[in-house]
Amino acid sequence: MTLRKRLALSVATVAVGSGLAFAPLASAAPLASAVPQTSAAPQAAASCAYPYVCFYKGSTKTGQFKDVTSGWQNLGASKGATSMVNTRRDDIVYTHFTNGETWCTPPNNTTTFNSWVVDKIRISSASSC
Repeated sequence: MTLRKRLALSVATVAVGSGLAFAPLASAAPLASAVPQTSAAPQAAASCAYPYVCFYKGSTKTGQFKDVTSGWQNLGASKGATSMVNTRRDDIVYTHFTNGETWCTPPNNTTTFNSWVVDKIRISSASSC
């Protein structure tokens, strides 16, 4: 074995033994967590009746919307909410963020906003994103 290969093997052994081999995975996670996350069958739906779309800051409901619109509705007290529940069975919900990005949430789903700041909503009669 060449000196170069021995050195590489030694460095790899020390890195794995000390947990350094996992550092790239840990540093990639914050980037992925910045993007909103959508999941099915929200538990928070118990406090959000059909056909509403409800916004929450933590566990506190800050607002609810139900009208299908062709334009954006400002969120008011719900601006900066941490999550949203879409209880509608056939309608998607677009959320707009202060960074200019938008996100689509399918029917019967919840979205956690993470570090993006939500400021507007548009409920669409389309059934899929």
